[in-house]
Parts: sequence; C-alpha cells; structure tokens
Amino acid sequence: MTAAMSRARRGTEPTLGTASLSIADLVLLRIAADGATRAELQRDLAKLTGPKSSSGTAFRQAAERAIGGFVDANLITDSKSRLLATASGVTEAERLIDRSTTFKGGWSNVCNALVARSLGLTNVTGQIAKALDRLEGLSCLVLQQHFAILPKRLLSPTDLRAELAILALERAFGNKIKTGLGKGSGLPAKAGRLLAGQLFKSPREVSTDGKLIVGLACEVTGATDSSLDALKIALIRRLTSQAPQVAALAPEPVALRAKTDPRKPAPRPDNDQHAISDETLNNKRVSQTPDMTEFAGAVVDAARPISEGWPGNRKAFISLVWQAIRHTRPDWELTEVAFKGMLAEAHRSGHVVLAGADLKDRCDLKQLEDSKILYKNTVWHFVRVED
Repeated sequence: MTAAMSRARRGTEPTLGTASLSIADLVLLRIAADGATRAELQRDLAKLTGPKSSSGTAFRQAAERAIGGFVDANLITDSKSRLLATASGVTEAERLIDRSTTFKGGWSNVCNALVARSLGLTNVTGQIAKALDRLEGLSCLVLQQHFAILPKRLLSPTDLRAELAILALERAFGNKIKTGLGKGSGLPAKAGRLLAGQLFKSPREVSTDGKLIVGLACEVTGATDSSLDALKIALIRRLTSQAPQVAALAPEPVALRAKTDPRKPAPRPDNDQHAISDETLNNKRVSQTPDMTEFAGAVVDAARPISEGWPGNRKAFISLVWQAIRHTRPDWELTEVAFKGMLAEAHRSGHVVLAGADLKDRCDLKQLEDSKILYKNTVWHFVRVED
C-alpha cells in the first residue's frame, strides 16, 4: 500500500492539498474524463462549487466562459453539442490531479482522485484506494487526517474508535498524561464510544462504531447527510472554496470541556444529567485542566467526608463523588462522562482505587446505577478511601 500516511502520531495538523480548483478546472476535468454535454456539466459539477456559484445561472455563465477559452486554446472540441477533450486537453487535465490517475476510469475515478487530494493523499493504491468507495472507509480517512492520527495503515472503525476515545481522554486532562490505553486493552466498546462521542460539537452517545465514525466525519466535513456521495461532495468542495485550503480540514478545538463566552451561559451537554448550576456559570473563573495527581487528590478529598463503612473498608458512591467534584471544581468544566473516563484512567494508573458493589449489601439501586463505570469485564460503583 502506497499512501501519504506515516507512522501514528497525534496532535499535529494533517497534510492537505493546498491548491484550489476553479470552475474552469472542473469543466476540463469532467470533459477529459468522459466527454460531456452542457447539461451533464451542470448536473455533475454545480454541486461541487459551493453555494455562491452552484445556482443554475451563475454556474452556466462560468462554464460557458471556460468552454470558450478551452475551444480557442484547442484543449476541447464542441461537436454536435458534445464536448470532447483533445490530446492536449487531456494532458492539461492530468496536471490538475494525481498523475497516477487515469481518465480511463471515467468521472467517478477522477472524483476519487479529487477526494484523495482534498485529504492530502498521493499515489493512492490498495487498501486506501478501496476505502474511497466505502462510506466507513472514507469516514476513517477523514478522521485520521482531521485528528492527525496517521498510522501506516487504514484503521478500522473499531480501532479508530479506540484512538478517538484516547484522544478525548487526553484532551480531558489537557494532554498532561499518557493513557497507555491501546488496542486490546483499556476501555470497553460502549465506554469508548461515550468518550469519543464527546468530540462532536454537541456531545452524544452513539450505538455503534460505524455510526460514530460516519457521523463525526460528516460533521467535520460539513456533509449534508450521512451518505458516501454527500461526504465526497463535501471534501471536493474544500478544493473549490475560496477559503485557505490548509485550514479546511485543520483539527477543530473540540474538547471534553465546553468552551464558552464568559458573558453567556454554557450549553448543557445532551449526555450530562447533572449540568453545572447557573450561579456557577456566572462566576468569572478561568477554565483549568487538572493533571492526574491533582484530579486524583480532589477525588479522594471529595470522597472522604461522604464515605461509609468501617475502618480499612470505607468507600463512597461514584455518583456522590461526581456531584461533589462538579460543585467544588466548576473551573474544570467536566461532564459526567468525562469525569468517569478520567476516574477509570486514574484507577488504571494507580492514583485512586475503585471498587464494585457486593450484591449482598443493601444499596440504593439508583445510586448504584448512577455510579456504574464499565471497564473490561468489571463494574465499579465506589471510590475507596484509605483511613
């Protein structure tokens, strides 16, 4: 497999094609691919040029000017209402896309070349080439480029979900920790999707890895719906827009912590049942991200006064600790899902100790359900407190 994808690295900007395409460029590419009538140019190209030029009249005028110039330059011929590229026209069109792309594959093949160019990929073959024609495969490529997760191979939706969950967890700690979580270890699928779902502009819970990857890719690109055609159109539009192309797919400043205007109340995440109070939101506090030691210390301090049991076996419901943390540390601006993910990592790294409920104990069932954290084959409900 040959593709512009290097070994895994996270946190850097993706490599993208920087040159934009004009309507004239698209017209020449379309004609060189299959030959076309003016109606076919309108049908296939107008949707790729963005709202400012995709209207019927605006696009037709721009296309006619391009056609006239190409005919005068002997790059195309206009015979019996069908436009065909000359040998010089095909050569000129090849300069606009990856030279390894042949026009024998028709317009769909050229579109794939433009999609690859939008993603900064060159000499695309093998697994990467096949991924361009699959919704989940293309969505994985989009997210690997957007979040700068660049391995030597295309990740599957499951593997990419795990990487996104790690990224979300690291962002919760402000990249101050190394999670050590990877394939085959760490958070289970559902918990991973919950964490990765924090990367949406409006955090949400998604039922499958495929839906998570496709939904997030469509949001990143601005696709109109979750179809393969819509995703390709959104990517090609990146090349035809007038905005700087390097910024087109640059990582957005998404994080588990909502960034808000201090003059306005922060939006309540859809998956957080315990939003911070309005009084707290109005306080002029600067958002801070805890490191692992600070986070673990605050958790133990919050758990100590509400813990129950006998000396040597005192523990506090995770849900009650969460309520204490969100009131005592509003400057962290955590959601409940982010808190639980960070707590699981704190346990895994040995900074705190979590425990499950003994079914023989008479516990509040609601508190148990609200406190539940799934990790591999274990369920935790309590934070242990050493006397």
